[in-house]
Amino acid sequence: MEANRKIFDNDFLKKIKKDEEVLAVLLFGSYVKGGRSSDIDVCIVLMPEGYENLSLSEKRLKYLSLVSNKIDIQIFQQLPLYVKINILKDGKEIFCRNEDLFYGLAFQTIKDFESFKKYYYGYLEEITHE
Repeated sequence: MEANRKIFDNDFLKKIKKDEEVLAVLLFGSYVKGGRSSDIDVCIVLMPEGYENLSLSEKRLKYLSLVSNKIDIQIFQQLPLYVKINILKDGKEIFCRNEDLFYGLAFQTIKDFESFKKYYYGYLEEITHE
């Protein structure tokens, strides 16, 4: 985990830790899987509350302005369910404010995906046979 923290400068990590809305930060995508990548994918997970889409986008832009253009930041709450599942499955945690809240959010996301997956896999099956 310590090597992953060297991706960011101290200013970014300090701001993340001071932002009480940030629950966790995870690395995901090809960088984590060891593949070649043009950027580093970062997911900021916010506290489980109701957010306006505009405020989520503003938070994303705020954090994007603090990092190099090699880092792409996403807000967990704005992502499609199937992407959230992949991040939870393969992501590497670099910061977590409250593990109980994070695991609760992860569990709820997994339950939501269980209800959705038959439609998702059915759709994928259909488009691969066209």
